[in-house]
Amino acid sequence: AWSLLLSQGVSFEAGGHSTLEVFVPPRRATYVTGTFSPGTESSWVGELARDLDCPTGGSVPLARWLEDPVATRRVLAARAGLHVPPTLAFVLGTEGALPEDPAPPGVRLVRLEDPQGQESLVREEVCVFLGGTAMKPYSQVAVRPAGWRWRGTGTRSTHGKAEGAAVAAAVVARLSGLQEEESVLLEALVPTTRLPAPPPPPRLPVALRICTVVCRSWGDRPQLCQVACGMGRAEAPVRHGAALPLGLDSSLQQWGLADPGHRQALAERLRGAAEDAMAALLAAEAELSPAQRGGARAHTDILGVDFLLSCVDDTLELVALSANCQRCLETCLLAEAMGRDVGEPAGDLPRLLAEALLHRAQCHLVEGKDILLIGAGGVSKSFVWEAAREYGLRIHLVESDPEHFAAGLVQTFLPYDSREHQRDEEHAERVAELVRARDLRPHACLSYWDDCVVLAALVCQQLGLRGCPPAAVRLAKQKSRTHQHLQRCRRGRPPPAAFAVPCRRLRSHGDVERAAGAVPFPAVAKLEFGAGGVGVRLVESARQCHAHAARLWRDLRADADYPGIGLGWGNAMLLMEYVPGTEHDVDLVLFEGRLLGAWVSDNGPTRLPAFLETAAVLPSCLPADRQAQLVRAALQCCRACGLLDGVFNVELKLGPGGPRLLEINPRMGGFYLRDWIRAVYGPDLLLAAVLVALGLPPVLPARPAPRAQLAGVMCLASEHGPALRHGGLAALQGLQRRGLVRLNPLFEEAGGQYEEPCLSVACAGGSPAEACGRLLGLCQALGIDSPRYPVDHFLSHFK
Repeated sequence: AWSLLLSQGVSFEAGGHSTLEVFVPPRRATYVTGTFSPGTESSWVGELARDLDCPTGGSVPLARWLEDPVATRRVLAARAGLHVPPTLAFVLGTEGALPEDPAPPGVRLVRLEDPQGQESLVREEVCVFLGGTAMKPYSQVAVRPAGWRWRGTGTRSTHGKAEGAAVAAAVVARLSGLQEEESVLLEALVPTTRLPAPPPPPRLPVALRICTVVCRSWGDRPQLCQVACGMGRAEAPVRHGAALPLGLDSSLQQWGLADPGHRQALAERLRGAAEDAMAALLAAEAELSPAQRGGARAHTDILGVDFLLSCVDDTLELVALSANCQRCLETCLLAEAMGRDVGEPAGDLPRLLAEALLHRAQCHLVEGKDILLIGAGGVSKSFVWEAAREYGLRIHLVESDPEHFAAGLVQTFLPYDSREHQRDEEHAERVAELVRARDLRPHACLSYWDDCVVLAALVCQQLGLRGCPPAAVRLAKQKSRTHQHLQRCRRGRPPPAAFAVPCRRLRSHGDVERAAGAVPFPAVAKLEFGAGGVGVRLVESARQCHAHAARLWRDLRADADYPGIGLGWGNAMLLMEYVPGTEHDVDLVLFEGRLLGAWVSDNGPTRLPAFLETAAVLPSCLPADRQAQLVRAALQCCRACGLLDGVFNVELKLGPGGPRLLEINPRMGGFYLRDWIRAVYGPDLLLAAVLVALGLPPVLPARPAPRAQLAGVMCLASEHGPALRHGGLAALQGLQRRGLVRLNPLFEEAGGQYEEPCLSVACAGGSPAEACGRLLGLCQALGIDSPRYPVDHFLSHFK
């Protein structure tokens, strides 16, 4: 592999300002792409991008592979399940990068070592093809050369299906001019379906070519970026560049599809087909060798897929014609420019492509970075180790449990007992000594485990690494201090004080009496440093508060009594005014105080009096302006506390008077949130936290569009343990393997009055009603729903 170093370059900034810069020393490229026209590989573009050590968005060999309709049609039909034109290909040569899948029906490949003297074989194959089942709906065929050199530009001849001898002769005539790995293609001329039209006026038959541009987005998932269409006369199929493009909706209207609902449904089908096409091509591409791809880091990140609309088995269907590296992109960019000519706002294509490519570059930037992670957490954090392998991170783990299962999953395991968090300054010095003694040089230090966030901030300070100030993290970690600090923040419109809630710290029964005079009942009593909702309770009077405090102070004294819920800080409590309204989580990504991303999720009604979480949905069902209230309140509270760099989870209530803060978690959201946000929107909060800790502002979607709606319900060992043990969990795991549910293990099964959820079960749908309906049906079938645990009620908020 080679490194590409940049000595001079033009930097483009927002607003159109550009600068010619000189880099001394030269800068190492973190992503390379270009116009990889399938010409000779010795061209400077292909040579420059060959075998680079950074992600490369394409290559000459990949362009050749994608421009070969024989290869792509086999993949699109066999792996994506898309309709393609019935195709018979005579390929010269026995080598090549065709996938090993069995040829799908209607696509046949015949390899020829020598085109001479093959007339009888050609006539036989042509006869079988023309008389086959796949050709029954079609009356015409085309014969043309195919392969990367032609890119759809070769001269074609058209014939009636009944002209078998003429078709065979045309194939034989073209065989003589073939080069190695080129082919002669015999394909059905698939006409654009003609819709019945009421007279007058009569409409001539048209050909409609649909160009789609798809990019490899977050998590290597395809994302449709733009669609443009070309229209022409039916007898002359539309080629790229032969007509000015139109938008999809306008083209469908002109074609005769008058109903807006039908056009919208067809647009959604097109999105699914285009993204399925790219997913299939990426999977096939991954099976190619590095030499066949043009380098170990060469991958297709942007491609075009052409479709037309036809009738298959009396049903309107999208037929995939071919894939290409550049022609669809050129067509869509022309459509963008034409829109600007008439005052249309800029489209999303440049932004979506830039976000996708910059994200690929950032994934490369974190590869091989040494990350000091403080605290391994429990089973709910198991995804961290898988993600570390996925991103190429070298994790050096500081963990109190010397037998933790993660010890064998990290680069370096540093056992150190830090559970007594009132001595975190001392612990931070010891951890720094351990790191130096091992000659470790971490690039960043962070924690995803609630118990260890302050220690991580102190270690960053000791090692000179980037992170939030320990004082800010301490302020957020101690719930009563958070609210009391915010109540003093009176600047702004509205000021952060508007989101704070009256509360008092409880360290003794005398404090309960004093707090009862300042906090109205009903109120919420909970642990000052608590996590996971353990010990939270609604109290109706000072007497109930005394009783609850007595139980907590008796049962939960030290970390050993209930690991991981903050008892290493002591078991002080607080009494907070009860806030009516709906409960929501806001997950934020901040860099130098600037908001880069925010995601709002809704929680269902909690199980009182213990406030156990029951259900949730993402995206939020709230209208955009109410979500904006929550995001702005969360942002102002974080900034006011000094949390300016990192990924934070903020819990709020939303009532008629607006948002009220419950608590700030100065770390990535727990439970299912990271998994759900990744599934619905694409970005990974874990990667975002690493990037911020490395001093890099994460590239996140400027206008995030959800891919689905998720609805989930929590399972409790006390309610669902028997059902899960007796076949329920196995059934759920089987559904998860089929992609029908999402499971997130949370905590080990443990009942009792301080119970936490053990499992999150979620279903996806196109709307909240659809996702909730599927989830409710599943819960009823598996015994999760019951009169004691009414899932229908828990989901009733999500409308």
